[in-house]
Amino acid sequence: MPTDYDENASMSSLPVDEVPTETIARKTAELFQQPLETQPPVEPEITREQLSLGKRLLNWRTIIPLLIVIALLVFFAQRANINPQKTWGAIQTANLLFFLAAFFIYYLSFTIRALRWRLLLENVGFTRENGVDLPKFWKIVEIIFISFFANVIVPAKLGDLYRAYLLRQEIGVSTSRSFGTVLAERLLDLIVLLLLFIPAVLISLHENLPPQLRLGLELVLVAVIAGVAGLFILRLAREQIARIIPIRFRSHYYHFQEGTLGSFKRLPSLAGLTVGVWICESLRFFFVAAALNLIGGSFIHMLAAAIFIGLGEALLTAIPATGGGVGLVEGGMVAMIALFYHGPNAVNLTAAAILLDRTISLFSILAIGFLVFLIAFGRKAAQQRRTEKTLT
Repeated sequence: MPTDYDENASMSSLPVDEVPTETIARKTAELFQQPLETQPPVEPEITREQLSLGKRLLNWRTIIPLLIVIALLVFFAQRANINPQKTWGAIQTANLLFFLAAFFIYYLSFTIRALRWRLLLENVGFTRENGVDLPKFWKIVEIIFISFFANVIVPAKLGDLYRAYLLRQEIGVSTSRSFGTVLAERLLDLIVLLLLFIPAVLISLHENLPPQLRLGLELVLVAVIAGVAGLFILRLAREQIARIIPIRFRSHYYHFQEGTLGSFKRLPSLAGLTVGVWICESLRFFFVAAALNLIGGSFIHMLAAAIFIGLGEALLTAIPATGGGVGLVEGGMVAMIALFYHGPNAVNLTAAAILLDRTISLFSILAIGFLVFLIAFGRKAAQQRRTEKTLT
């Protein structure tokens, strides 16, 4: 039997001309629990100016931290006695086939991410039955890739909000509800990361678990518990939270709440796709390590160590301090790789592994993402020009 929540979610996805006027009035009054004449206006559209990548990239809040991090990386590289010639020599001897496998499997993860996001969007009512035609599959892949490009060039995970904005530009749906699905995706990521990360640590390190790493695991566990608790609070205290939010922002809150909680349907499929995403991330570093013979031991030990380092890198990337986690990721990878490799030329081989891995997860996103960004927005501008000519 449908609940009020399900009815609200489905009604908000229907075109206005298909919903009876009295139903709109009743549902809106229930939603805000106040007289009709005081209802807030329709959710305002986020403008391109508010999410301008160029302005944020050239902002001092972006440039200064990045310059400081780069300077620190250079300083520590010199203090660690990294030899550029030996590092380059290690890169030249890397197995090209394994490196290409790492590159391929990383980009395969974007197709899995697109399948998952499409499922999340359908869960909140963005379906053809409700009058919403989602973009084609490869368009969704493009939007996700551009959002990754945005996360690489600017801090604070702006790409996550940019993804919701791009979807609105494409099909005219609520940015707040779309962003709710992105948040739901992040929570799924965090939960699955934890479930894969902790066993990988236990298998790869056994009893030799450093105190700093134990503290990191505890912090991750707290973050996951807080995220799950936040979902329960958002569900159980929906109206209580709404009352403390200013009226002009309340429509954003309701759309965001619907987008987040409504996303968690067909959970087995979502969980399977999320596991697939992080297996791809882990195998990326596994093949990078294999290309350099970085990790020894049995296959199980090598795989567990690669999962530990690859997922640890992902957790560091999630900290919104710098674009793409520059600085945090490299420092963290040095510490994680040092737990497994102490052989000859360790410093330079570690530097080579980090450079190869970041070539895939950072530099290729910058290069390819910039091209995809230019093509996508060039195509959009051409469509707008054609529309204007047709109207005139």
